Amino acid sequence: MVQTWIILAPLALHIPPAAVRASSIPPIALSIPVDCKIGGQCLVQKLFDHDPSAERRDYHCGVLTTDGHDGVDFRLRTMADMRAGVAVIAAADGMVVRVRDAEPDISVKVRKELNGRDAGNGVVIDHGNGWVTQYSHLRLGSVSVRPGQRVRVGEKLGLIGMSGNAEFPHLHFALRFQERSIDPFTGPTAPQDCKPGQAGATYVWNSRARQALQYRPTALIAIGISPVAPPASVGERGDPARSSAPTDPIIAWVDIFGSMSGDIQRFSITGPDQTSILDQSKTLDQGHLSWFSYAGRRAPAGGWKPGRYIATYELLRDGAIVATGRSEAVIR
Repeated sequence: MVQTWIILAPLALHIPPAAVRASSIPPIALSIPVDCKIGGQCLVQKLFDHDPSAERRDYHCGVLTTDGHDGVDFRLRTMADMRAGVAVIAAADGMVVRVRDAEPDISVKVRKELNGRDAGNGVVIDHGNGWVTQYSHLRLGSVSVRPGQRVRVGEKLGLIGMSGNAEFPHLHFALRFQERSIDPFTGPTAPQDCKPGQAGATYVWNSRARQALQYRPTALIAIGISPVAPPASVGERGDPARSSAPTDPIIAWVDIFGSMSGDIQRFSITGPDQTSILDQSKTLDQGHLSWFSYAGRRAPAGGWKPGRYIATYELLRDGAIVATGRSEAVIR
């Protein structure tokens, strides 16, 4: 196990990219820093914050960020995905300058005391010409590089984890130029006016990454069926149930990112004979960067009929479905 020190993300100067002169920055082309399909096993949930005030604004003039967030979060959908192992890879050629690999994968909701190690396990790479990337919240024991080692783009650095200041398994990817935080979706410039379709177009992603990392304001992260109301914290939640007892409640749950005020969510559950046992709709009174919700029914007298039960979720905005998913469980 490698154990040395790493520069934590909060030590970087979060200066909005617009404050850095584009002409003074040499070019760089970054690849996606995770070895998984974006929109499949991995999702881009949280972006760089471009608002210098206490408000928040991502590069697309949306709110998929938190105040002062200085990077991009590539998250996994479930804890099972983390345990299966998803590689974090170098976004460009460079030299490893710092690593850490001694922090446990425990949700910050549970651990609370981080002792200044908010970045958890991680790797810092110097790419030359003032460019540095940092890869944070890696899985304990997974870091596979050492300081002084040269790496090539795409080389494995470790695995996505939940160490440090993390509530779910993800990679926090940070880009800096001469210690100034840079949004890889805009490079040194930033969108000045929040007009539809007017987001910044100067990227440091390479063309393949740019194509895969299209902006998604809303998405379903995970859906499942449980015999009990599951905790909202991903790190405290078990894997989705695949079978239940006839006397257990049937509860459908979802994780969503990017819900908005006025969205309508609909839960439905059907039984083995296609009979509806739940059809529930609700209008959301506010938006959420991360939204966890559930609905369900207690077992009837005599219990549920044996067979397959299917839960479906839809999130509608202005009459159109913006997120949907389904899960199933078997009652024996």
